[in-house]
Amino acid sequence: MPLTNTLTTFHIHVPVRVLLRYGDKRLGDIVTHPEGAEGARKELREMQEQGIIFLVCDSKCNNRKPDGSCAGHAEQDA
Repeated sequence: MPLTNTLTTFHIHVPVRVLLRYGDKRLGDIVTHPEGAEGARKELREMQEQGIIFLVCDSKCNNRKPDGSCAGHAEQDA
């Protein structure tokens, strides 16, 4: 496999199961939801039911794997 000058960056992603274990304060430090911590937990459980096991920590990520994790973003080496 030839080497290239293309760098790949990845957004940080957190396992949903870990987020569901956090208390209200710690969860609120990581995610925001209009219905607070309980609303966030409800949405995280729905994600798990859909097979999404990771939450990307940047809502602008537009390249996700089926498990919810970031699939990477190619950046040209300057």
